[in-house]
Amino acid sequence: MKNESRVILVTGGTRGIGAAVAAQLHGRGHRVYVTQRAKVESGREDGLQVLCLDVTSAASVEACVHELLRREGRIDVLVNNAGYDLFGAVLETQWHEFMDQLDTNFLGAARMVQAVLPRMLERRSGRIINISSIGGEVGLPMNAAYSASKFALEGYTESLRQELLPLGLYACTVSPSPVATGSLDQSIREVSAVDNPFARRRAELVRRMRRDGLASHTRPEHVAAAVVRAVHARVPAPRYRVGALARWIPRLKAWLPDALFELFMRRAFP
Repeated sequence: MKNESRVILVTGGTRGIGAAVAAQLHGRGHRVYVTQRAKVESGREDGLQVLCLDVTSAASVEACVHELLRREGRIDVLVNNAGYDLFGAVLETQWHEFMDQLDTNFLGAARMVQAVLPRMLERRSGRIINISSIGGEVGLPMNAAYSASKFALEGYTESLRQELLPLGLYACTVSPSPVATGSLDQSIREVSAVDNPFARRRAELVRRMRRDGLASHTRPEHVAAAVVRAVHARVPAPRYRVGALARWIPRLKAWLPDALFELFMRRAFP
């Protein structure tokens, strides 16, 4: 299995974590397709294939998967990576902003699974790797929509994995700490509201998250290495945590009484 060339689809794979995932998998000899929203040519100089995809559109999802199956006849691995991180207090987040966050991060992944899974079931072979986050296990202030999307993705993947295991198929998550990428300005977004009691605190938190993200020891290639392990493992683990914070903060949450963990979070994110 480790030496077998596989057909792999990485959503949002043209920059940041997705680009690192695609590069490492391509370097292992796999046929890797990446996606972006804008219409693109089919190939690139680096050997990766590019498909047009908007994960919030069911028609776009179906068209993307149909085109890949037309070219390759199969999809061995789906890496759901497309997404972004919305910051805003609950009361300052407009409903369309909240729904777009869920539509992209969670429902987009679910649409992709629905589209690729029938062919995987036919072949009794396939892996689904969902890129989650520490935000899928611990909720941060001013980050409720993002945490809602990633908590949903975590629970969805756990259930999906249990459904697929008896059939010889696998689903898992890769959950990183904040990752230092060159695309933080695109991946971190703020709500549009400006005049409310939460705006200053939210702006300060976003400034801090961008600063700490750029200084993070967790790099896109570390996340990519975890994805490679999930692709090549005989039986992928249910979850791959990447980075010290992703490993220790959930454990701290499990070990401490709720009140003490809440106090820790309030001091960490005043």
